[in-house]
Amino acid sequence: MKSVELPIEAMLPRILWAREFELCETTEKIRGRTSYSYEVGFYLGGNGKLCVNGKEYEINYGDIRLNRPGTHLDSTPSYKCYTINFDFGENSTIYSNQILDNIPEYFSTTGELAKQFETVIKSFASNEVHSKLRANAALMQIIYTAFDTFYSKKKYCDAVRRCIAHIEENYRDKVTLEKLGEFSGYSDLHTMRLFKRDTGRTPHEWLTEIRVNRAKELLSDSSKNIEEIASACGFNSESHFKILFKKITGMTPGVYRKNARLM
Repeated sequence: MKSVELPIEAMLPRILWAREFELCETTEKIRGRTSYSYEVGFYLGGNGKLCVNGKEYEINYGDIRLNRPGTHLDSTPSYKCYTINFDFGENSTIYSNQILDNIPEYFSTTGELAKQFETVIKSFASNEVHSKLRANAALMQIIYTAFDTFYSKKKYCDAVRRCIAHIEENYRDKVTLEKLGEFSGYSDLHTMRLFKRDTGRTPHEWLTEIRVNRAKELLSDSSKNIEEIASACGFNSESHFKILFKKITGMTPGVYRKNARLM
């Protein structure tokens, strides 16, 4: 099992299969298996139990699980669920980014995502020319909603909020972990741990995202050349800026500017 960093802009899921599944009372044995792709499931009810990597959950209507490759699952009857298996290009690969890292393996909802799951199931089985696109769009909505529920409304601790404020105010200048430690009131290492815990990213990754987002604005709305934009956004050099910008967005600053002005 390998782990790969996946830029959010490159999150294009490949649905492997999607179905409605039922485990009946007549099933005698606990079903144990290990997932080799991503799996997202929506439970339609029952009185069974699910065990994810040794942690047990009672199944209720509206419960959702998101399992990474390598997750061990055991379940006992009875229950019914929608299940979608997918990856982002390679099977048996754990992809990592701010979105995927901040969705829990199992959580309860009131059932608001049922329609999106139904859309994926029906679209995956359809032969219509646009069916796969519709299925992918519904799956992305599921992933986004799960993330939004557990991350965007999450409150950072005071130490992390102070670090974020410092980064946002000083992104044009050199921002060091030592300086952030002064603002957080903790050691450099503990500041890093707190920041990663609350945001899902390192301070450097947060800083880079702010700089790239500011660069996008300048590329779209200003006449500054690439070198001037790199300097204005805090990058050490034009070449370094171009490398990071393409790594994060998938395109060069010049191509991004051209596309932005066509919109």
